[in-house]
Amino acid sequence: MTEHLPEGKKLSDCKIVFVGDATQVCVSTMFMTTKMGMDFVQFGPKGFQMKDDVVKIGKKNAELYGGSVTITEDADEALKDADFVYTDVWYGLYDAEMGKDERMKIFYPKYQVNADLIAKASDHVRFMHCLPATRGEEVTDEVLDSDYSIVWDEAENRKTAMRAIFVYLLNPELKYASKAVADKYDAEFELMLKNAVDSRNND
Repeated sequence: MTEHLPEGKKLSDCKIVFVGDATQVCVSTMFMTTKMGMDFVQFGPKGFQMKDDVVKIGKKNAELYGGSVTITEDADEALKDADFVYTDVWYGLYDAEMGKDERMKIFYPKYQVNADLIAKASDHVRFMHCLPATRGEEVTDEVLDSDYSIVWDEAENRKTAMRAIFVYLLNPELKYASKAVADKYDAEFELMLKNAVDSRNND
């Protein structure tokens, strides 16, 4: 999201809408974005919305950092002024009791991210998906392959993050930097991110 911020905005100014089931991707996105002061919305059907105890954590984050948490079945309310739209698959890991046909009846077509749904968002909206996507179900080809889709940038960043975790886990005896050195490089990294965002906004 930082790489694709709308012009003149920072993360805390942005609204992100997760469309569909309250998967672990939905929940972790809510945790993350509310800690960054963003407005988070889940647009999903009753019975597949985030649980109250989970929402409570997000709302507490919003109290501390700004932003908000909204759960709705209203597409117009959900997508209005959205800067980012995110979705995930409708079945697979999440409910072994319910088959594909049953889930399709619940989610399709209302919760499919297609051109009509995207048109309800801001004109600078960006589309996100953790991949792999099921084309023609939770998202259409038209959206997934569009200029506003940033799914491949997202996948590239995830690959880098996974490599970092592998390095950490495969080197348990590695002597890591002292706190002073770590703080120095953390500060340099934060400055680099800030300069990148400022440069992007100025462009």
